[in-house]
Amino acid sequence: MTQQKSEKLKALIAKGKWSYVLKHGVLGWGLPTAILWSTIMHFIDRIPFTESIFIALILFLAGGVLWGLFMWSFISREFNKMDKSGL
Repeated sequence: MTQQKSEKLKALIAKGKWSYVLKHGVLGWGLPTAILWSTIMHFIDRIPFTESIFIALILFLAGGVLWGLFMWSFISREFNKMDKSGL
């Protein structure tokens, strides 16, 4: 299982930091969270979806960049640990 994890980490690292941030942070976390938040606000606070989605996209996509960068640093540390141990 460690070998499989190592291969997955190598593939992620090979694609690069900004590819990871865009795919997993912005598109994987920021966009779905913005849509979900806007939908919930529409039903709870009766805020029109079209009004809240613009604010949500700005805030949650920026948050997605931060989340992606945080996760990239975590993944890089894990990869470096595995690389040093010879796996």
